[in-house]
Amino acid sequence: MQIIDNFLGKKQFEVIQQVIMGVHFEWYYNKHSNYTGDNTSQLTHHFYNYESYGQSNSASLPLLKPILEKLKVTGIVKINANLHYPDTSEQITHTDFKFKNLITSVYYINTNNGGTKIKDKLVNSIENRMVIFPCDTPHSVVRHTDPSIGRFVINFNYYSDR
Repeated sequence: MQIIDNFLGKKQFEVIQQVIMGVHFEWYYNKHSNYTGDNTSQLTHHFYNYESYGQSNSASLPLLKPILEKLKVTGIVKINANLHYPDTSEQITHTDFKFKNLITSVYYINTNNGGTKIKDKLVNSIENRMVIFPCDTPHSVVRHTDPSIGRFVINFNYYSDR
């Protein structure tokens, strides 16, 4: 696992943050978070999903170009932005995919009291932080509890030559 603070330069990060947290960004209700029936709703924005036969699901995908370049992405499987509501329930540990050599990265858009638990380590949600780990690593969302703000993250599943 690798944690990189200040992943992007300040200006590049602020552009992404303002779009993702802006009033014109398209969010879609998803009644589950980790798997169908988990009773943990969230809002999502699908930038890309390999099941769409190589086509972007979002006109906003170019916004992520600085991140994709820095991660040295050679192939995308899935990219989602997630907006989590405050919650105190325990979240389900899961793996994203079982594909060989696939990488998962979580990019935190805002600071809040949530995070990601990866194995036995808590990675706090700090804006402009990137955490990178093998896709088959068990992890879970640590929900935030502050009702005044959402928890904004972008999840990447991809291949890289890094």
